Amino acid sequence: MNETRSMDSRRPTLTAGRVARELATIMVKLAVSLTMISLVVFILTALPGSPARDILGMYALPSQIAAFNRAHGLDAPVMTRYWHWLDGIFHGNWGTSYESNGPVWALIEPALKHSLVLVVVSWAVAVVVGVPLGLFAGARLRGRRDTALSVATVTLAALPEFTVALVLIIVVAVELRWLPVDSTALDDAGVFSSPSAYVLPAATIALAIIPYLVRLTRANAREVVSEPFVRSAVLRGITEPALTLRYVLPNAAPPVINAVGLQLAGLVGGVVVAESVFGFPGVGSLLVQAAGSRDIPVVEALVLLIGCAFVVVNVLADLVVRLVTPRLRDVAR
Repeated sequence: MNETRSMDSRRPTLTAGRVARELATIMVKLAVSLTMISLVVFILTALPGSPARDILGMYALPSQIAAFNRAHGLDAPVMTRYWHWLDGIFHGNWGTSYESNGPVWALIEPALKHSLVLVVVSWAVAVVVGVPLGLFAGARLRGRRDTALSVATVTLAALPEFTVALVLIIVVAVELRWLPVDSTALDDAGVFSSPSAYVLPAATIALAIIPYLVRLTRANAREVVSEPFVRSAVLRGITEPALTLRYVLPNAAPPVINAVGLQLAGLVGGVVVAESVFGFPGVGSLLVQAAGSRDIPVVEALVLLIGCAFVVVNVLADLVVRLVTPRLRDVAR
């Protein structure tokens, strides 16, 4: 007992200074990451050249192309344009669309609202279904349910997203007629005006994530179950639900939380397929449309938002992992 207490007394404690240093380090890393993302995004979209010919047409006169470049600041050096673009974003000006000649944010805002709802719903469904199924399969070292679930997840993981979307359309929308085939009803409506328009896209995205979460949770749960302290608890006669909640879940949670955060971040950029198949008016469809028409300001803004969302969610997931893992919470990296 005394040895245990002495070991606890030697364990580093979480002081206010350490918290401040950790937060400062995280903020510096976040700022550097976001700056690098903005620089890469702008350079990759600016280097291919002026989009004036694509916007004005192949018969545009040189004077028209020159006027277009002057109007949109395309005649300035790349780094000058980058600083003007970045300064505009800091002041709430995301630029002007080449195609609509209107503010970029006016195009992005409605699509972003729809996509955020779709991402959150898909992610919530995937977590609520995938994590408990993984715990359910990994609570025992072997069994029929584990084998059946493994076969089902491998099969589902092997199917491309567009295949899953087409199957859902044929079965749910065409044969059973339970839901609309597409989500175009959201175009001129509010975010929550047509909940049924979210169901099939959300199901498609969630079914692409669930197999990964199930297999990851199952692997971590199985590793925890193999530990001596869990075997001792089983020998003492602890019930399976209590074993899962008291021993398996807390010890298997950190890597699962990190994966859940990464999946949420990846969803922000992974909704393109589902939105394209179902005609969902989100950022994925807008990005495809803007890229096809060489509307560079819209592409830059969307890619920057997606990259920033990925970095921010990844940082938040890492913070949550530290909070639920004592050895990471008490010892600074």
